[in-house]
Amino acid sequence: MQAAPHAALHWIAWPVPASAPDSACWWALPFSPRVARLEDALLMEISQVLRLWGGLSGLLEKLDQAYLQSTDANHAQNDVQNANAVPRAQARTAWQALARLRLRQHLLAHGKDQHIAMPADALPLWTLTALQPHSAMLQRLGCQSWGDLRALPRAGLSRRMGARALRVLDEAYGLLPQSLAWLQLPEQFVLRHDLGYPAHSAEAVLHATQPLLRALQSWLQARHHAVLALRLRWHHDLRRIDGEELPAWAELDIRTAQPTQGMEHLQRLLREHLQKQRWRAPVDMLELQALHTEPWAAQPLSCLPTDSAQSTHGLAWHEWVERLSARWGEDCVQRVEPRADHRPEAMQQWQSAATIPPPQRKSAGTDCADPWQALWPSWLLPRPEPLAVQNNRPQWQGPLQLRAGPYRLEAGWWEGAQTLAVRDYFVAFNEVVGHVWIYRERAQTESWLTAASRAPSWFAQGVYG
Repeated sequence: MQAAPHAALHWIAWPVPASAPDSACWWALPFSPRVARLEDALLMEISQVLRLWGGLSGLLEKLDQAYLQSTDANHAQNDVQNANAVPRAQARTAWQALARLRLRQHLLAHGKDQHIAMPADALPLWTLTALQPHSAMLQRLGCQSWGDLRALPRAGLSRRMGARALRVLDEAYGLLPQSLAWLQLPEQFVLRHDLGYPAHSAEAVLHATQPLLRALQSWLQARHHAVLALRLRWHHDLRRIDGEELPAWAELDIRTAQPTQGMEHLQRLLREHLQKQRWRAPVDMLELQALHTEPWAAQPLSCLPTDSAQSTHGLAWHEWVERLSARWGEDCVQRVEPRADHRPEAMQQWQSAATIPPPQRKSAGTDCADPWQALWPSWLLPRPEPLAVQNNRPQWQGPLQLRAGPYRLEAGWWEGAQTLAVRDYFVAFNEVVGHVWIYRERAQTESWLTAASRAPSWFAQGVYG
């Protein structure tokens, strides 16, 4: 990709070690797609996104915060407001931004004022890499800055230095377009991290995952995705211990009930799971892989004051459930899951909270309302209780008056005759028990004449209030 000369460009440069992986620069991609690495710096062109981020000052504040979080998650929030905490430089070309960044770092290392306004002609020769091999010759000619070099005859300089050095100088002044390879994100997130030291405990491994988690967060934010499942693998430094062979790699899968871009919850889940691991050999390498992601749509903010029950301080409900499941075991934390069954006693079941998939969003107006559902009781009895019948009226501490019904139910036939439910439901009332939910059991195996001669069986199944 090339930037046209004389274009109104605005470049920002940050220091990045040349040996650092590209993942160390992913934090910048959510702000602008025009991000590139140039020698020992990260360059971003922001002229086309300034309005999107509310102007230069607002964008710089967000960039400073993102840079500090990407380099060290333990930075205090006050450091974000301190411009000296973020070594960066701005210019209208990429080479100028890199040169100003190097000059600022040099002044900072020598305890000098690093905010000196210096035009391009005053920049030292050593700030441009293409001129460094010719520094001795240029000093003999009395050249100390870019401006001194441009004042010399170009034909003689071309014979002494070559065309490449002068082309880089022209690119630095914006006279020629500069070709840069824009940073691209991989389609799948799989990242390895060489620790450089042996990790012997869960806390040491968890601390070593921080660069991987920060890279994952940057990858998710730049792609506008959220993660639902990830896999952490670790490599054993030793292959044999106490005469027993060890696998080269071990792994751990983490799943969340809802998609997320935040790493705090994932760190808590990793801590709970890693503390259960038996570390038989030191770990020298980690690998993090995103197993399942989906497009991320942030929840719209409300114009009304935030309810205290919905405050973001603390854990969300699904995060709390997942943390307890990781700590105590999946079978120790259960939740109610609805079932597609019309029998009241079979409409729900208890399942492990970790195995229940996240709820799917439903479009408005897709469900058909059943008016009888408004009459369902708040509480079901542990099991249906048989009711006495007197003068063809069900009795529960006195005769019951039928207020609503019947609601006919026939279900359970697919499980066999023992679970077949053929019932007529009613809402009944008397002054002693109040409103109750009862049903009359119907027999399907008898003829209508036999069924009419036999007293029906009544049962109480629910109460209101």
